[in-house]
Amino acid sequence: MPFAIAGNVERFDQGSLRKIEKSLGIILSNNQPALQQKKMIYRGLIQKGGVHHILETLSRKELLSLIFIITQFGDTTLHETPSEYTELQNIPYVVEWKKHHYTIPLEIMEMFSSERLFKEQGYLFAMIPSLSKDEKKAWIKWMGIDFEPGRERNLDFEIYYQCRYLQKPFQGKSLIQDSEFLVQDLWPVGKCEELDWFYKGLTTFYYALQELSRRERDPFKKHVLDVVKSGKFVLKRQDRYRPVSESALVATVEGSTPQLRETVFQWEREEKDVRSGLF
Repeated sequence: MPFAIAGNVERFDQGSLRKIEKSLGIILSNNQPALQQKKMIYRGLIQKGGVHHILETLSRKELLSLIFIITQFGDTTLHETPSEYTELQNIPYVVEWKKHHYTIPLEIMEMFSSERLFKEQGYLFAMIPSLSKDEKKAWIKWMGIDFEPGRERNLDFEIYYQCRYLQKPFQGKSLIQDSEFLVQDLWPVGKCEELDWFYKGLTTFYYALQELSRRERDPFKKHVLDVVKSGKFVLKRQDRYRPVSESALVATVEGSTPQLRETVFQWEREEKDVRSGLF
């Protein structure tokens, strides 16, 4: 998973770090507090003119390479990247943190996650923050993760982190053909007790699915539960003037893309880095 530049300056290859410093017009050093570094990076990103300007400055191959690394949950290694997506060296917002290992720093992922473009196109990292805090808590619990109370600011990243590993076995495949469908198409109002709880506003959606997963026997519906749990499809609530029963499930870009990276870094297993915060 990607990690922040702020507080981790020593982890980056210095030549690659200088590239992003030059692009943002900043100078980073180990002597600066992490919060100061974070503010400098965000200020530099804002001065660059926003996401659309950033994307417009890239060549077609660079843009495709950037999109590829986003679909891989923000990082990749050169030998695990298809040749058509290896134009990474000249993208100022992708950092080669060590030789042939590339990442989009969390500060940039955070900026991208708030951009409507990525939400409308169905990128998981941009859709997770749109869920209510209660839905996200229910989702992480369904994943079997004992998330520490009081650390909600990192909950989005924790869900995102877990989805990468839950999605890996699917290799981007699913039995579901539609890119979006209503929840009630599978579980009609009045036909499923657990979903009726959600329709009536008594429980969250992800809690209802966790309870349903204990007794669902239909093979296809069990498959749907698995892909929703892994973030291949995400809940999309309709506007507040429409009934909850018209909520939809939307396919995510990451969930439709095979996850190619097999490499697992030691720092990914360390809690302090896993919870380094996203969004």
